[in-house]
Amino acid sequence: MFVRESYKKIILQRLKKTPVGDNAAAKSQFLKGFRYFLTKTIIRPVHMLFTEPIVGFVCLYASFQFALLYTFVVASPHIFQTTYGFSLGTQGLTFLGFIVGVSLSTIPIIAFDRLLYQRKFAQFTHRHAGTPVPPSCPSADSTNPTNPITTSDFPPEHRLYSPMLGSLLLPLGLFLFAWTTHAAIPAPIPILCQGLAIFGSLLVYAGANMYMMDTYGPLYGASAMGASSLSRYTLSTAFPLVALPMYGALGVGWATSVLGFVAVAMAPIPWVFWRWGPGLRARSGYERSV
Repeated sequence: MFVRESYKKIILQRLKKTPVGDNAAAKSQFLKGFRYFLTKTIIRPVHMLFTEPIVGFVCLYASFQFALLYTFVVASPHIFQTTYGFSLGTQGLTFLGFIVGVSLSTIPIIAFDRLLYQRKFAQFTHRHAGTPVPPSCPSADSTNPTNPITTSDFPPEHRLYSPMLGSLLLPLGLFLFAWTTHAAIPAPIPILCQGLAIFGSLLVYAGANMYMMDTYGPLYGASAMGASSLSRYTLSTAFPLVALPMYGALGVGWATSVLGFVAVAMAPIPWVFWRWGPGLRARSGYERSV
């Protein structure tokens, strides 16, 4: 509301200026703008959240990652205080695993993009342009040098490499953290296990959101991300409220295992989209825009 419009379609619409002094036309223009704002920011995101399987499950999975982060932010100081006797001054050390996990997660994300996604995209664009794929590419196909489909049809499922890896590492990290947090085991061990969980969580979160954005493009991608924000902040508000009572009632092992079981239940999501994503996109009510 407080920044200049940058979306081309809206800028072109605004070039059709309302004549000065035409109050009725100005009022009509205001109502159209308000209706547009309401549709883009509230109605469409909610509709996509409950009618588009890709939006619904990506938002659920990504929101769980966000909620998990806030759960650890609330619970970690309590866990290490009660288990290892960390003082108020040393509780900040429990977040070293977060720092390591977040920092290292950029390595596979960038590697997947540069070594897999960009290579696949280059092969696709070479075929589309009628240019033979360079012989150095491992999937070069001399029998099909061109491809009639457009570049906007490049499968967004190639964004799922990092979420598929993260879906395996996240529950592993959670279960390791659950059962290594014990007074007989040195504190750095569960801290590193927590870092592994955050590492897997970031792989899921980043790749899943890029997949959704590539699926719906610039026209509907913003609404899809609006749905993601709605679900993300809803879960991240609820989880910290129940984190400490859950850890108090179940203990560190079983409370974290509950989170691990949820992560296991959601782990098939990127793999299902890798296999059946094209069919779901074909049946979508929101066409992919360029």
